[in-house]
Amino acid sequence: MRGLVHVGDGKLELRDLPVVSAGESGAVLRVEGSAVCIGDAETLHGYGPVMTTPLVLGHEIVGRVEDVGPTAPRALQELLGARVMIDDARPCGKCDWCLRDQKRFCKSPRYGHIVQDSSSSNWGGYAETVTLDEQSVLVPIPEDLPIELATFAFPVASGVEWLHLGAEIKAGESVAILGTSRMGAATALVALHAGASKVVVYGDSRGVDAIKTCWAMGANVRSFPAAPKIEGPYDVIVVVTEAPVEYVAASVEMAGPLGRVILACTSTKPSGMEPETIRRKGLTLKGGRGASAQSLKKAVEIVSAERKRLRGFAGEVHGFEAAEAVLKGLLDGGVVRGAHVVIQDAASSRSNVDA
Repeated sequence: MRGLVHVGDGKLELRDLPVVSAGESGAVLRVEGSAVCIGDAETLHGYGPVMTTPLVLGHEIVGRVEDVGPTAPRALQELLGARVMIDDARPCGKCDWCLRDQKRFCKSPRYGHIVQDSSSSNWGGYAETVTLDEQSVLVPIPEDLPIELATFAFPVASGVEWLHLGAEIKAGESVAILGTSRMGAATALVALHAGASKVVVYGDSRGVDAIKTCWAMGANVRSFPAAPKIEGPYDVIVVVTEAPVEYVAASVEMAGPLGRVILACTSTKPSGMEPETIRRKGLTLKGGRGASAQSLKKAVEIVSAERKRLRGFAGEVHGFEAAEAVLKGLLDGGVVRGAHVVIQDAASSRSNVDA
């Protein structure tokens, strides 16, 4: 089985890996494509979330269940032959988070984050096949969605988690999204689908791919404001995953009275938020982490329903051989381009979607 292995020093090595087996109680997913999270690109630049090697990266995986063991859980058996997306979380079902039905916080190792060993298991999407077991959470995907749109449901699911479950967005509200990134564009789609009266994406002009997508969908795009206090006010503000820490303090300045601010920014630096501004406006601040299975299902519905709006969406598909250069090229001086890229075995590079 062919697979791309991160071996350290920013290198992806194409290797022949052990053939994945369903065994008695597992299953095998034939990978159709795995979208690139910016964390994978950061890993190759030396500062990603998982630096242990050897590791098959890729955790935004779409494929088809092609083999199921005789004693596998019914949930896997019923999906034999189905086209599905894999929730990257592999909840243990036993910890406090799982028992509280907050499985995305479970600390069980995730797809694309598990070090390769000598077994026949594979947990990363940049490969021909992936292991499924009792901890795998699968969401069916319509057959007619091109792989670029099928995988775009992953970042859209985060937008669903942030706007619907976190901010409880209502039709007619105004939304600001801080970060011209792939996550920013996906969150803009969720806001537009929800009937927001105004959707503005703020960020760095180097996020060229995300900016094109946002304009094509009907969202407005502006540079990060020099004077955040005079922007808005907005009912809901989302600071997306890839946003710099400076955007966090700006978010509370741009929020209106009783506004809701979702902070998904992963920076570990001090934010500079002013507590008095939060108190005076009566703001609600929530952290935004990942997406639940519930949000993944909703994201598939949104992408399917919004194909007309996504007609100008640009996605790229690249084969294994080009993957290392493509991933490294997603960052421009540490700033994301905002491209939606899919790695697919034996794919001839292509872009754009006839939605």
